[in-house]
Amino acid sequence: MEPVNSQEGTQPRYVLPHHAVFKETSTTTRTRVVFDGSAKTSNRLSLNDILQVGPTVQQDLYSTVRRFRTHLLCLPADIAKMYKQINVHPQDRDLQRIQWRYSSDEPIQEYNLTTVTYGTSSAPYLATRCLKKPADDNKCQQPRTAHMLSNVFYVDELLSGTSTIEDAIKVQQEISSLLQTAGFSLRKWASTHSTFLDNIPRELQEIQQTLSLDNEDGITTLGLL
Repeated sequence: MEPVNSQEGTQPRYVLPHHAVFKETSTTTRTRVVFDGSAKTSNRLSLNDILQVGPTVQQDLYSTVRRFRTHLLCLPADIAKMYKQINVHPQDRDLQRIQWRYSSDEPIQEYNLTTVTYGTSSAPYLATRCLKKPADDNKCQQPRTAHMLSNVFYVDELLSGTSTIEDAIKVQQEISSLLQTAGFSLRKWASTHSTFLDNIPRELQEIQQTLSLDNEDGITTLGLL
């Protein structure tokens, strides 16, 4: 985020209410911030009321999960802080304003959020469209990897798989490399085969790797244990 310039100008503005949410089961970011783009203003409209949502650019959840379950060797992962890797145009940042102070001893300041923000109705489209862009740009040079970017993601979650360890390692390297050209980094890699994980840096692996049938300590992806 960036401090608001004292000279307001004529741009429309919107102040996003926000609060913290604590998710104890998260293995990465347990405390998250939720922004409320649906909060009504004095004209009885919210930011989400007037935003264009955008079309769906990814395949539906059922098709994605069904395809994922056909693989002999499954490779789930997710994009680290996906929304925060995508900049919002400077002209639109006044619509993502928050009030904040780092200490109760300080005066409240105003800031504009500079990246795509969870809680605004256009955020899913902006994020998934930015994920599709490197696929469109590389479909001739890297057809298989580009096809995967377009078909094996559900928002920021990768649900891929192969038939062999050798191919799994190749897929992981190719898709990670292509995503990095767009500023996206894959993390929380898991697998149904431990040999695959020997090729992944420990900091990029899912922490919880063991599935116990007696409880819910195993890895979940899109709600599936």
